Amino acid sequence: MATINISDRLYARLGTYAAPFEQPESVIERVLNVYDNAMDKESPVVVRGGLGKHRIQTVHDELFQFLIDHQIVFMPRQNTSDRLNQGYWFNGNDDYLVIGFYTGNDNLNKTPNIFFHIYLSEKYLGRSNRQNSPLPLSSIQLSNTVGSSGWDKKEPVISEIRKRLGGFECNRIDSNKESRWNRFYENRSYNDADYLNCIEEFMTKDKPIIDEVIREAKNSEIGFLDRNKADRKMNTINRMRQCMPR
Repeated sequence: MATINISDRLYARLGTYAAPFEQPESVIERVLNVYDNAMDKESPVVVRGGLGKHRIQTVHDELFQFLIDHQIVFMPRQNTSDRLNQGYWFNGNDDYLVIGFYTGNDNLNKTPNIFFHIYLSEKYLGRSNRQNSPLPLSSIQLSNTVGSSGWDKKEPVISEIRKRLGGFECNRIDSNKESRWNRFYENRSYNDADYLNCIEEFMTKDKPIIDEVIREAKNSEIGFLDRNKADRKMNTINRMRQCMPR
């Protein structure tokens, strides 16, 4: 998190716009939203519909930089595509993005089994009863579709993660069996749409628990990423980022 210093005079001025118990960051964001609207710029947070392409690119770029800065091993988008050339550094599209931190994929859902998930539009929110949630909306998502590769061997690991973290909601059932779950980062002290705070909470509080479950399970289907392979992908994207206009 960045830190800025402002004068007592400006701080007091911001206070005149604050609601009771509101944090300074929320006041600044609200003032910037008004300014952006006045200047006909895209608002940082879209409550209804979906995010514009420029905003989606910003979400990808800020998340990528956050993970690089914190020296986290993760797997960005691996295949060269139009979306990668547009700055969509993680798998997904205009409706969502996913960040994988472990091996193991649900080949039927076409996602990792365990990943950090962000809704960028309302297209799929109805399945999670979150139609009116702010965007982008963050969650941990677990996916293990019946009939996918190794799904039965992965089931104990997925179940243990749900048990230890708690708070998961099923949003998909296949063959009368739950197959996908979300654990939303909502009702925190920060804005629900603040994905950088959400992923920081994931990294500091939730991922260590998931790591412990995976270490204990010693499961052949779900494990930790190969750092060298991940680094090669991250370095390739980092070079692309340097060449893109800011």
